Amino acid sequence: MLSHLNVRHLAVVDDLELDFESGMTSLTGETGAGKSILVDALGLVLGDRADSNMIRHGHDRAEIEAHFDLSHNPKLQQWLIEQELDDSGQCYLRRTISRDAASRGYINGRAVPLTQLRVISEHSIDIHGQHAHQSLVRVDTQRHLLDTVAGTKPLLEQLSTTYQQWQAIKREIAEQERQSAQTAAQLNLLQYQVNELSPLNLTEAHVQSLIRDQQKLAHASQLITAAQSGLYQLADQEQGSAYSIVTHALSELADLAEIEPQFTNIIESLNSTVVQIDESASELRHYIDNTELDPQLLAEVENELSALHQLARKHHVEVETLPAHYTALCEQLTKLTDHDQQQAAMQTQLITQETLCRDLCEKIRRQRQKAAPTLAKEITDTIQQLAIPGGRLEFVVKPMAEGHFNETGFDQIQLLVSTNPGQAAGELGKVASGGELARISLAIQVVTAGTRSVPTLVFDEVDVGIGGGIAEIIGQHLRQLASTQQVICITHLPQVAAQAHQQVQVTKKQQKDTTFIELATLSEAQRIEEIARMLGGVTITDTTRSHAQEMLSQSR
Repeated sequence: MLSHLNVRHLAVVDDLELDFESGMTSLTGETGAGKSILVDALGLVLGDRADSNMIRHGHDRAEIEAHFDLSHNPKLQQWLIEQELDDSGQCYLRRTISRDAASRGYINGRAVPLTQLRVISEHSIDIHGQHAHQSLVRVDTQRHLLDTVAGTKPLLEQLSTTYQQWQAIKREIAEQERQSAQTAAQLNLLQYQVNELSPLNLTEAHVQSLIRDQQKLAHASQLITAAQSGLYQLADQEQGSAYSIVTHALSELADLAEIEPQFTNIIESLNSTVVQIDESASELRHYIDNTELDPQLLAEVENELSALHQLARKHHVEVETLPAHYTALCEQLTKLTDHDQQQAAMQTQLITQETLCRDLCEKIRRQRQKAAPTLAKEITDTIQQLAIPGGRLEFVVKPMAEGHFNETGFDQIQLLVSTNPGQAAGELGKVASGGELARISLAIQVVTAGTRSVPTLVFDEVDVGIGGGIAEIIGQHLRQLASTQQVICITHLPQVAAQAHQQVQVTKKQQKDTTFIELATLSEAQRIEEIARMLGGVTITDTTRSHAQEMLSQSR
């Protein structure tokens, strides 16, 4: 529950602090005293959009702080732990609004985005504005009202996710169909290109081998001549070959090795050289014996390479990269060839998602249909107590046309009302007068408040246009709600204020050239005076005070 509120430099507020008790608290004061600014401050600290014009004149920053007691709010405690924002079981919110900088939010002293303040709001407080009844005529408000009581939120969240996935698949299928003509043309081109390249042995190893063979065959004569010359100089000439020169030197040194031991290393090196010369000569003989001029083979290799070069130029690639290009074309062709299979698979997914959506819609419908009569009866019973004795309300749950559905299900929810006995139920906005609509809205808020899990309910002058005995009944309803939830009510009705466990007076004051408001938590005697003022207007008599005291006594 809300335990403390501190507002500084916001509109007509200079610096206010207020401690809230459990049960029901009423905020009262003269019309225009600034009672609703406290509700605005609550909204801001819970993430509402801020405007720098709200900052009090003469100051650069407004600041709102709110403390919440978490002892009976395990959901909020758990959320704070999950977000690593917990602090010894407390929840302390702070919001600053600056003239020359973005507003900032804090949870337990840690800076957070405003979206997280709004999450705190969902778990902690529900604010009903004084014009809430005006939205009641809207279809989405009526549907949300029934869904709140029917407990369909988890199913609606599932439906929203599944519906969006279904729509995404539909869009993708439509895009594929739109591109089908282009895809067909691309498929034909790829098929032609692959057919053109596929007869060739387009592997990287083969292309590299062709390039090497062409180089070898084209220079075969030169290579043979060089091999023969090398062999002649190494071994085949009778005098002056490398082999004969080295073996002669080796023989002379070996004869003197016993005399000069230093020749030993040289002799070993020359022996190794003789072996290497002999091996090299053998390899050259083998090369010469197995290499021949083959103009026909050269022509075949060059023809094949020429064909590859022409195709490479045609495909705007180098001949060395032609194999990789061919592989890429084959992959693209396979991908486009699988297009029909992909579309068939997506059609299957589409049907699956639609079936899931409709199953969820059916579950949502059953919960709505189950909750609708009970909710309608409870609201009917309440509005009959609020000066609409013949009033009757009903929820109509009917399917959308032609089996359509959306993220809210496939139901059309309509709230119908009859305000007089024997009168057929009609659309709320057409049947109910402004005053009746306000009373129906209040009845709905009172009836449905218990279905919401938030621990604090705030009512901002929702009792406008109501008085007398009806006002007393409203006050009793609010006090009854306060037995399970904290209720904060801004009211101008003494019958409502008298029902509160705690009463706070809001007073607007002027000092020199400035205006500000003050808050005072009233004692028993002060409450009698304030309620008497609300009853009697300008002149407060003993009779009025006696009536006020009686109202307070009866509320207990």
